[in-house]
Formats: sequence, C-alpha cells, structure tokens
Amino acid sequence: MIGKMCTKPVVTVSAKVSVHEAARLMRKKNVGALVVVDSSTPQGILTDRDIAMGVVAQGRDPMTTTVGEVMRRDPAVIREDKGLFDAVRLFDAKGVRRLPVVSKSGRLIGIVAMDDLLMLLGREMSHVASALSRGLGRPRLAVAS
Repeated sequence: MIGKMCTKPVVTVSAKVSVHEAARLMRKKNVGALVVVDSSTPQGILTDRDIAMGVVAQGRDPMTTTVGEVMRRDPAVIREDKGLFDAVRLFDAKGVRRLPVVSKSGRLIGIVAMDDLLMLLGREMSHVASALSRGLGRPRLAVAS
C-alpha cells in the first residue's frame, strides 16, 4: 500500500506565504516540492520548477508573489490504501512526478514521488534477476556502483 511506503512527514506550506519564504523552506528541508495545504487538505503543489518558470523567468518579485499565485491547483492525489501500480497509472494519466497521499477523508498523510517508485522497482528487479540467475545456474552479474 502507498500509505506504508510514502514519505512522511510532508513538507507543507500555506498559499499565503511568499514564494521567497517557500523557496527558503525548500532549501532548508532539501525538497523540490511543497504541498500547499488548508486544514491538512492538499490544495496545490509548488515545485522548484514553478518558482523558476512562474516567478524568476517572468521577473516577478518572490518577496511579494504568494505561493497561491503560482502553485499548481487541485493536485492529483492518491489514497493511502491504493497500490503501487495505481500510483504508476496515476503518474502516467496525470503527467506528474509527485502525488500527495491522502487518507479516506482527504487529509494529507504523505507524499510519493516517481523517483521513489523507480528506486523501489529497481531494487525489486535486482532481486528477480538474482533469483533467475541462480535458477539458471548462471553467475550473478556484478553491478557497477
């Protein structure tokens, strides 16, 4: 279930915060995206790309521009009880790289990124390859690090 593998806690921000303040928070927490919440319900997502393209490239002042002005509204979300392949399908259908994970009532509980799923699938495929090599009596290939 996605609720068990998602990143917790999520770094969140209010839509009323300045982009400058949001960018500083992203740097401090070393994240590329913030979930914009209102009463623990996702209202949007602000990414480093949103800041670069929607503020910096347009010459807007990050001190006076609010997160709410440049965030992506109504983000695609996934419920905590959904599975890995539900997330993969949602990433594909919505064309996003991050999905806030919500409870049945819609409250934010975590976030899952496409990168997280790729790393998980890579580890799983390594185990499958190893088992297959053993089963076929072939030496396991060394993986470059």
